[in-house]
Amino acid sequence: MPHQNRSISPRRTGRVTLQDVADVVGAGTMTVSRALNKPHLVSEAFRQRILDAVAKTGYVPNRAASGLASGGVALIPVILPTLHHSVYVSLLDGLHSVLPKAGFEILVSCTEYMTDREEALVADLLGWNPRGIILSGIDHSAATRTRLKKARIPVIEVMDTDGTPVDRSVGFSHEAVGSTAANYLMDLGRGNIVYAGTQVEIDGRSVRRVRGFQTALAARGLPDGKIQSLNEPSSIGLGRRLLSEVLEKYPKTDAIFFGNDDLAAGALFECQRRSIKVPKQIAILGFNDLEIASEVTPAISSIATPRREMGCLAGELLIAQMEKRSASGKRSVDLGFRLVERASTKATL
Repeated sequence: MPHQNRSISPRRTGRVTLQDVADVVGAGTMTVSRALNKPHLVSEAFRQRILDAVAKTGYVPNRAASGLASGGVALIPVILPTLHHSVYVSLLDGLHSVLPKAGFEILVSCTEYMTDREEALVADLLGWNPRGIILSGIDHSAATRTRLKKARIPVIEVMDTDGTPVDRSVGFSHEAVGSTAANYLMDLGRGNIVYAGTQVEIDGRSVRRVRGFQTALAARGLPDGKIQSLNEPSSIGLGRRLLSEVLEKYPKTDAIFFGNDDLAAGALFECQRRSIKVPKQIAILGFNDLEIASEVTPAISSIATPRREMGCLAGELLIAQMEKRSASGKRSVDLGFRLVERASTKATL
């Protein structure tokens, strides 16, 4: 029987301990620890009793101490390139739907596409002895890759499969995205096609999209050097500026593939301001298929990517490896993508 009326008496340090929680529910500390750290291993009713006792006592787990005892804290660092646009929200939602249920919390950090910033973050975060780590992309410095390998913890790289992962990767091919976009626009009869985006020189995923885009254009005899980029955080306003720069530099442009849907929406608004007919005069194709793509008029064609599914699978693979369970033998899992055709590229839709 749980000791519901037992008084709460913190140890001499003044800090409420796991033993205090165990005293309230009438269970051993190991049982209470299991309920808190691996909730999927206990019944929901028992876990609720534990949570009620935690609330009653004001207990706060000492993550550093438990990490030393168990070989790693129940904290999963997730390193992303930016939070300036919503592309990564679905990915984080997928991770959040999986990791907390298994007793792990997520710590998000950003590199702003800077390799040296990622290097410093990885070094700092590994110092907390996490059980695993998730990074965006596969482009890391030699020092970062060395640290990750020597840490001997599961490493999942997301959003990219164009290369060799440190441990495992879950995502899709950005080079294939670029090729698909170029071939689609050429199949529509467009002959003056431009790629417009941000961070094209420093973001490895953008580099590979552009490479696939240029290779496809060249294979069919079209000019492949029409690239316009701004090294600023992505936004709708930046899309307006990119459209203006594209038309100034390449006035005969009849199709543009944008690095994301916010940029594509901004370009669409600028076309409307200038009375440029979309898609009759310029076809606009976005990337990632964010909500804005389907909500503007004309709706923007885009390449949809499975970001939430990616987050869920990355979390599941990480947990399987941390718990030493068998997982897919593939080091790289390509979830693919799909082209969503709308009125910004085909007026008949």
